Amino acid sequence: MVRPEMLVSRGMNAFKTLVALFVFLVGCRQEIQMIAKNDPGFQLENGVLFYKSQRFNGVLFEKYEDGSFKKQIPYENGRKDGREQWWYGNGQLSQRRYYEDGVKVGNHQGWWEDGSAKFEYSFNSTGAYHGKRKEWYRNGQMVRDFNYLNGKEIGKQQMWTDAGKIRANYVVKDGERFGLIGLKKCYTVTVDKTELQ
Repeated sequence: MVRPEMLVSRGMNAFKTLVALFVFLVGCRQEIQMIAKNDPGFQLENGVLFYKSQRFNGVLFEKYEDGSFKKQIPYENGRKDGREQWWYGNGQLSQRRYYEDGVKVGNHQGWWEDGSAKFEYSFNSTGAYHGKRKEWYRNGQMVRDFNYLNGKEIGKQQMWTDAGKIRANYVVKDGERFGLIGLKKCYTVTVDKTELQ
């Protein structure tokens, strides 16, 4: 039979354990270092960022003259890792990208200075396009609307000129393209002539 004093005792022990765990985790948490991109301690070797001869762990940043952030790029063990962000001089977010151990992953988005969409990309865990790939001109007209599966085009693919005229409109099935792929001819073929123009 459980006596009331045992419950109080167990409850106090659980409370003390939680407090101790909290203090331990807070005490062990490293302060994230933020270092300016122009710091002379940085060196890039074979795609790995070093700071004072150690693989960089922290946030690389760049600021505008007024002190506002231009870029914040997180690194772990010398490689991009986490949410990278860039801003325009007016404070508007320019782009947001995600990395895991130096590899592009997840949804990447970009915006024009007025806040309208510039691009949306999706990547799988190996950094290959996976899902939608969309881009827009500054005037709001869509540039492309492509679909990918593990880095390969699949399904309906479309591209437009900045005036909205279709430039490419095709379907990819079993690795083959069917439709208007948007390639330009390098020469003119005229009936009853034997020369290329």
